[in-house]
Formats: sequence, C-alpha cells, structure tokens
Amino acid sequence: MTGLGKAHVEALLEGYDADPVGALTAALRVALDRPDLEWTGLLQLAGISCARRIRLQGNDPAALDELVAELNELRTLTQTTFT
Repeated sequence: MTGLGKAHVEALLEGYDADPVGALTAALRVALDRPDLEWTGLLQLAGISCARRIRLQGNDPAALDELVAELNELRTLTQTTFT
C-alpha cells in the first residue's frame, strides 16, 4: 500500500462533492497501487468488510463520507478501514 500525498488528498477533496465514487476510486487506485482496477475491485482488494463494502457499493452517503474522512486524515488504509 502507498500513502496518499498532499496532491492526492487535495484532488480527492476537490472532486468528492461532484463525484464521490470517482474521487474515492482515484484515491484508492493510488493507495492500493492498482491503477487498473475499478471501484468494486478496489473495495474487494482493500479487504473492507462485506457489510461496509455493500454500503459503499450502494453509494451510501455516510459510508462514502467515512471513507473519505479516513483517507483524508490517515492518507492510507488501516485496519479500521476494514471493519
């Protein structure tokens, strides 16, 4: 896994309101070193729990907000991301 740089986090936050899934997809591609994967594949690779992955794939605003906050604050995926 790669940490997100300042420019990655800025791009994530800039694009989040207009396209949350697109912005998170771009950030996860960097964080997981997988520029070739789409949203669903990234979530599976990240090891996110099934329940949380379902919420994210369903574009649940609270779940998307939680993930963007984690990536913004931590700049990487952690064990708390997986639960």
